[in-house]
Amino acid sequence: MTSESLGTALAKRLAVAAVVVVLIVAAAFAIPAATNQPAERESLDTPEYDPAELATTAVPAEGEIEADGSLGNRNGVVVIDDTHSNRFDRADLAPLVRELASIGYGVRFYEGEQTLDQALSNANAYLVIDPGEEYEANEITTIRTYTNEGGHLLLVGEPNRKRVSSSLFGTSVTSQESALTSLAGRYDMSLGTSYLYNLETNGGNYKHVVASPTPESGLELDSVTMYTAASIHSRGGTVLLRAAPNTHESGIDGTDRHAVAVHKENDNVILLGDSSFLRSDRFNVGDNEQFVAYLVEFLISGEHDPGSADEEEEEETETETETETDGEETETGNETEAVNNTTTPEPATPAASLRAPVADGTTTQSVEMEPSLTVARVGERARTVG
Repeated sequence: MTSESLGTALAKRLAVAAVVVVLIVAAAFAIPAATNQPAERESLDTPEYDPAELATTAVPAEGEIEADGSLGNRNGVVVIDDTHSNRFDRADLAPLVRELASIGYGVRFYEGEQTLDQALSNANAYLVIDPGEEYEANEITTIRTYTNEGGHLLLVGEPNRKRVSSSLFGTSVTSQESALTSLAGRYDMSLGTSYLYNLETNGGNYKHVVASPTPESGLELDSVTMYTAASIHSRGGTVLLRAAPNTHESGIDGTDRHAVAVHKENDNVILLGDSSFLRSDRFNVGDNEQFVAYLVEFLISGEHDPGSADEEEEEETETETETETDGEETETGNETEAVNNTTTPEPATPAASLRAPVADGTTTQSVEMEPSLTVARVGERARTVG
């Protein structure tokens, strides 16, 4: 074989080898491409994540607070606590304070310049908003005595919030909680720590919970929008507002129509699960101004009568003592009459002469009915709102 034929044979072999290599490489790329073809899948119907379905319309802000000043004496005082690291700006309370002033009521911020008992001595109502410190036992006793004597108490709380603060040493996250556990607990009430939210019915944001009045509340309004609301639990009392159906509590499974405002008429106290709806830019959203008017009427209708609680206790004690004494005398008289009958029977005495004179209960009735009259006035205004 000549060198020329040898070169030709070698060239053919190299060409065949090159073709084989090309085919192998092509196959290597073709197989994964074929196996990685996406399979056809049915599209899932998830309207709860559809932006068009989740879009809500913000509730318009319009209207003014119009409270019925005739429910108070038009010359009273409302005290607002500012001694327990309360988390509110006084500017946020401008609509409430303005309405109180328009019907002749003064507003005092209690800063500890005197004892709490002195501060509340001539006050119609005591307003507590989102305290950062728990109340001491003696303060709770003073407040409880105050409401027993006819003063009104409005407690306003918030769900837990996270606060991020930065410094030269880094960033820290702390939890803020409304310190109402001890005070509200004295009235058998408690405030939830988680915020409420609703993906279906809200005021333009899932945290802006829309609440409606209950039939037993007597409130004739459509809805109240609360912006960071917490649920309220109470033993007894009247639920004023409940969140819309399918409202969630953050971190807790399930939904419910959570109570967000409760009134315990017999204890002269109202507990609210949100304070932000009182702000200047939110007080007249929806029917908020009508509910604020109801709260103003509750505050001014307080009739604190110092010492009345002690007098009622003394009257009850005296009544019980007189009842026990009358019972002993009756038993003694019966025994004497029985002995006389066994010896020398006496003529039958007419039944009328044995009856004790009927005591006049007018004073007692007026004292007992006065608190209920106050509640009736507030309820009467509530039924005319709308």
